[in-house]
Amino acid sequence: MKTVLLFLFFMSAFITYAANESETILNKKEKAATPDAAEPKFSILRMQNRVIAGLEVAVNPSQTLTDEFIMRTVANFRIGYRLDRHVLTGSLGVEFTDEMFMPITIDYKYYFNKDHVWAPYVYGQAGYSWHLKGNINSRYNTSKYAQYDPGALASVGVGYSYTTTLNEFYFSLGYSYRKYVKAVPGSKDEEMIRTDMSMNGVSINIGVNF
Repeated sequence: MKTVLLFLFFMSAFITYAANESETILNKKEKAATPDAAEPKFSILRMQNRVIAGLEVAVNPSQTLTDEFIMRTVANFRIGYRLDRHVLTGSLGVEFTDEMFMPITIDYKYYFNKDHVWAPYVYGQAGYSWHLKGNINSRYNTSKYAQYDPGALASVGVGYSYTTTLNEFYFSLGYSYRKYVKAVPGSKDEEMIRTDMSMNGVSINIGVNF
């Protein structure tokens, strides 16, 4: 009998909580439909915990350890999951300097206003990038042109996003780092001369999530 009563108590508590949550979301929907000038607009999209996908372009003006200026551009496709204020995504893309690379990254965002149409956030990114003209560590590599070691990359920054009914658009500004080691053939057949051109710079990102 005690077990049944305890079960009924928890069921009633859960139903009450669910009803309150539904009423809260309904109220926010009504406010979004008829916004008050004194109150912020609410985003129904941000209230949903769901799988997301998106496209992003990043421009990174950078200075290398050899005092060279390089404009690094990255375009990628990302997929991940939104949970409350947190968004975790993985991405696969194409990176351009004076060469072409394939970066794979993991990205994390934290939103300060999760249920508003306009919301600031902070982000962090870490990953690895491979030279598409040949892996310098491969024993089958016999090319004589300059190549690049696979290198780590990372960035942190702040951004601002805006949601419509279906999509999220965002812009961010931050700091970026890229491990960038160039290797050219030496005088001997198996000798490679490496130059560390790792770079630091600004990261400017724009993107859209669906």
